Amino acid sequence: MRKTYNDKLLILVFFCMSASKAFAQQEDMKTLFDIPHLMAYLVAALLISFFVMIFYNRLFWYREKEVNTEAERLNTQLGLVMESKKRVVWVYNREKNAFHRLSYLTSVGPAMLPIDFSRDYDRDDFMEMRELMHAILSGEALSQEVYVKGARPKTPDERQRLYEISLSILRRDDHDQPAVILGIQTDITDDQTQSEQARRLMLRFHTVFNSSLVDMVFYDDNGIMTDINDKACETFGIADRQALLERKVNFHDIPAYRDIDIAHLDTMQMSSITDIQAVKEQDERIPEVTIRSKIYYEAMVSAIHDENNNLLGIITAGRDITDMVESNHHQKEGIRTLERTTRDIKDYIDNINYSLKVSDVRLTNYYPDTHELEISSDLNKTQYKLPQLRAITMVCDEERRKAKGLFRRMDRRHPGIITDTLQTLMRDRQGRRVYLNFNVMPIRNAEGKITHYFGMCRNETEMTYTEKKLREETEKAQETEQLKNRFLLNMSYELRTPLSAVIGFAELFNGDHSPEDEPVFAEEIRKNTGELLKLINDILFISRLDSRMIEYNYQECDFATMFDGWCYMGWSTLPPDVKVVVENPYTRLMANIDSQNLGMVIQKVCTFSANSIKEGIVRAKYEYRHGELMITIEDTGEGISKNDLPHVFERFVLNEDNEHFGSGLDLPIIQELTEQMGGSIEVMSEKGKGTSIYISIPCQSSNFEKKSEIIV
Repeated sequence: MRKTYNDKLLILVFFCMSASKAFAQQEDMKTLFDIPHLMAYLVAALLISFFVMIFYNRLFWYREKEVNTEAERLNTQLGLVMESKKRVVWVYNREKNAFHRLSYLTSVGPAMLPIDFSRDYDRDDFMEMRELMHAILSGEALSQEVYVKGARPKTPDERQRLYEISLSILRRDDHDQPAVILGIQTDITDDQTQSEQARRLMLRFHTVFNSSLVDMVFYDDNGIMTDINDKACETFGIADRQALLERKVNFHDIPAYRDIDIAHLDTMQMSSITDIQAVKEQDERIPEVTIRSKIYYEAMVSAIHDENNNLLGIITAGRDITDMVESNHHQKEGIRTLERTTRDIKDYIDNINYSLKVSDVRLTNYYPDTHELEISSDLNKTQYKLPQLRAITMVCDEERRKAKGLFRRMDRRHPGIITDTLQTLMRDRQGRRVYLNFNVMPIRNAEGKITHYFGMCRNETEMTYTEKKLREETEKAQETEQLKNRFLLNMSYELRTPLSAVIGFAELFNGDHSPEDEPVFAEEIRKNTGELLKLINDILFISRLDSRMIEYNYQECDFATMFDGWCYMGWSTLPPDVKVVVENPYTRLMANIDSQNLGMVIQKVCTFSANSIKEGIVRAKYEYRHGELMITIEDTGEGISKNDLPHVFERFVLNEDNEHFGSGLDLPIIQELTEQMGGSIEVMSEKGKGTSIYISIPCQSSNFEKKSEIIV
């Protein structure tokens, strides 16, 4: 196109030069430079310049049109690419404190305040993203990446979205400070779901293929067998695996699993002894099993759940330990008659070696004369030989005294069997300390003298941690049950007390009574109804707190103007002989707080103080320091005894005078609200001298103005 325009311009100039030359040849050279001719030349030059200007104007217009068309095409292609990649671009203007979404990088959406923009994201994740943006705006970082969850789905069928957001500086101001942040948001929900599904599938096959020496069976969420490996088929004598799977064997068809509730199954380790012949005669459910003998079986049964705790299936990993059990029986018999039955022990060497490999057991020999400990997994060779001191250093500090005692007994040639479990400094693949159980017995020579100790070292790490976890969960369940029962008992008593009063006074209306007593009855009914309604509201509110259903709306407001009102509302029931002091050191304090819930905390604390004082002083004050509001409510009332002070935040707890702290739920609600807002609360009190309650709430202040002096 550019070459065509240049050719046209050359033709135009050549045409003008040719015309001038022809004109000059026709005219006389003497008259060539007179005034008429000069005027003609000037007019011709102006015309030529005019046409050249028009030509270049149209040339630039066509070039600009081509550039705009190409830019629109590229922007459209870029928008389609970003849409196919599920990406969204938005910007944040620091000066205007507003967000804008971009359409195809050309169309700027309307301004959105942070509170409106945050509705599309999880609240906590959005606050984390704001902190990263603040780090960029403050110059601490040039760019950041963050993973943010979307807003909670409105229907159960919808999934909560997950976004990967890349933050960077788009524009700086005149002072070279970041002014506009660019956010590129990518929806990775589907990728995350596919990764999770692939991880579960890989976990299942990884377990199967890496445990080829273990029987593996998989059941679906209905307890139907869907897969079984070759080792399990070999163990149970199953020739046709496909026929077994087509039968749709149920989890409870297995004799050892019939009492297991799969709905509440987590992970359990079990051992069983089953007489296959007797089971087939009484209840034949799996004819494909061809073995007929008694089998000793050890299995780990685990339930697989998704992220919503829905059952996906059950996987069992087991092994036939019949040979190992029988070999151990023979081994014990052979140890007692070692010198007389050497030939019998040799017959079992192969079986013992096999048992050692499949059961994670090591053989140990300790020689008191040389103070050396030998550990091996094969009877034919020694795997480790450790001096006594080296072996003791491998035990954790807390149990080295026990290990020294174990070696001391062997050094003194203790005549009996020695058994003990030690915690070592070694760790397994999960990072847990390894527990080893030693079970040794003395070996004597022909003269009856103990030459060494022989026995087994078994890894009991899994069993120890399972038992420890079971004890912890049992204690936690018992404690939770006790707390729940105590709370329900106290709550039912507290509800019945005002309800019985209402019913009692209501029944008085139906009996013989004086008309003058009716206002008294009505007042008592109204009073107890109000107490009952307040108690029910507190119970419902603390239930919502326990379920994390309270929403916190943080907005910038003037805390200084609200503080006095909250305090006086809480002190509305103060006796007339009580002096009120409010210390408000600020004329204006703009802070980002949840005014509704923080106001409820302050009012309830003041109400608690009002209920515990008959005469004296109540005082309220606060101070803002280093991003925290520190509020103090004090009174010179009855106070709390030293024994009752640790229990003030328990629900419906009674003090030494057999009375509740406040309504029984005031202080627990205050504590839970404060902690859910990220703060803390502390109570200091002394019987007969009053109570001081200190509350700390984290917040950020954008503007404040202190008073010149505090007016009480």
